[in-house]
Amino acid sequence: MLQAATGFGFALLAGPSLYAVMAPSHAVALLLILGLCVNVLVLGGERRSLAVDWGGLRPAMLAALPGLPIGAVLVRTLPADALRVAIGVVVCVLVAHRLLRRTTEAPPVAGRATAGIAGFAAGVLTTSTTTNGPPLALWLGGRGLSPAVVRDTVSAAFLILDLVGLGVVLAVVGPHRALAEAIWLPALIPVVLVGHLAGSWLFRRLPAHRYDQILLLAVAAAGVVSIGSGLR
Repeated sequence: MLQAATGFGFALLAGPSLYAVMAPSHAVALLLILGLCVNVLVLGGERRSLAVDWGGLRPAMLAALPGLPIGAVLVRTLPADALRVAIGVVVCVLVAHRLLRRTTEAPPVAGRATAGIAGFAAGVLTTSTTTNGPPLALWLGGRGLSPAVVRDTVSAAFLILDLVGLGVVLAVVGPHRALAEAIWLPALIPVVLVGHLAGSWLFRRLPAHRYDQILLLAVAAAGVVSIGSGLR
């Protein structure tokens, strides 16, 4: 519901729950498959014209490619709790930076360097924890784009990263290990569908001038949840 309403947030909220009941390598593959379903619904299940900023997205996705195998190695070598705490801290720092930039009335963030940083970070996070939303959401939200463009562009990025990331995880971790919990998919996919319907309804009713504030609040809350789940 959160991802359909704001463009991101699925893995940040669903991830801690799955990490609590299964191994990180199992949870990552399951989250990537469910994430594919979420983003296909946002981009193809609402009977509307898409508003994807492909020009801004291309350099970010190219920068994400080298980050994908790095994240797949991290998920096998680092404790899941340490990863969640580190991600939460980074997310909160990024939010604080955005808030500071807004108070100083800085211009919207653009450029290939910024897109590259956000893309590389998203690539690493895709295959390590699947929580790749904050760097992309903060980058796109800071460019002064409309809510529809931010939502569709983030969803397109997630669709690409989840698809490629799933292949990388299967190659690095192994299909048998990565898909050990796939038995849950028939039960969870209908839950994802119901959540998307509710979130899509909310997005159509969100005031456009409040979207960036809501996005920042959601990112900050997700960062706190990530830290809390790692320190439990």
